[in-house]
Amino acid sequence: MNEWNDIAVLVPVRDIDIASVPLLREQVDGLIDMGMRRIIINCQNVAFIDSTGLAFLLACARRLARGEGLLSLVNASANVIRFIQIARLIDVLHVRPAQKTALPVLSAGVLPKWNKTLSVTGGIECLGAYRHRVSELLATLPMTADARFDTALAAGEALSNAFDHAGGVGCSMTVQAYPDRVVIEVRDGGAGFELSADQEIEASEERGRGIKLMRMLVDSVDVSRRRDVPGTCVRLVKLIGAAAA
Repeated sequence: MNEWNDIAVLVPVRDIDIASVPLLREQVDGLIDMGMRRIIINCQNVAFIDSTGLAFLLACARRLARGEGLLSLVNASANVIRFIQIARLIDVLHVRPAQKTALPVLSAGVLPKWNKTLSVTGGIECLGAYRHRVSELLATLPMTADARFDTALAAGEALSNAFDHAGGVGCSMTVQAYPDRVVIEVRDGGAGFELSADQEIEASEERGRGIKLMRMLVDSVDVSRRRDVPGTCVRLVKLIGAAAA
């Protein structure tokens, strides 16, 4: 961190997400309390920002603005800029995803081309690694870079929710590649939660943007109680290739 009079520069060492936000919030709160009016966040090490990171940045920007200050992000990658462009609509407007056509039904007997289960053994500090692993897996498929980024970000949101609401208990993630789609399932061992396809979640300053963001990023989001054990299963579907056109 560098300081010049009433200007400070923060350089997060990793993604701005549910794992890194507590420390960043502590740093920013301390700077504002010291009288800093301009805070610059250098994103040179940031590949992803999740909904918790978005809430944090919005809260900081609003707090600084009340004191005629300013929050800025610099050295942002194309993916980070894309996220900001998408996510800022969630707060600026009441956004609903465009009406989507029903997902094509998979023919009977169609099996996935591959099926990968990611071992979710670490805590929230490992969220970035899981997002990057999903992105690596999707790089083998005929998806655009934007589609890979969107899908990895949505998977990270689902896993972040599992850590947030279930404390990471019983978490697992599977990624399945079919000829026309990617199916990602994130399960946890919490109390269980269910959400209908058209049900909205009211966002507070700190929470509630994850589901909205997932719905904007992929073609289908299903949130349901697990049938095998207590917990929640979030199922994400992203069409690929010609099916996504």
